[in-house]
Amino acid sequence: MMEYVVVEEASFYLVGYDEKKQILEVHFVTSDYTFAYEDVPIEEFESLLDAKVKDKYMQYIIDSYEGYRINSKQSR
Repeated sequence: MMEYVVVEEASFYLVGYDEKKQILEVHFVTSDYTFAYEDVPIEEFESLLDAKVKDKYMQYIIDSYEGYRINSKQSR
């Protein structure tokens, strides 16, 4: 089951993680799209939440894992 956490970052404001499926979902502020990243270990999700500069850690996730858009623009 996907569990969501609100974060206050410049580029994204909501992250979700499904531990069983190892899927990370991120809702980006600038595009208003949600992207999913596959095969992300729980440790990466925890590191993202613990990171002092979450935007920078998110760039690492984007570069390291396959991602795809899962929705059209939506309102908050």
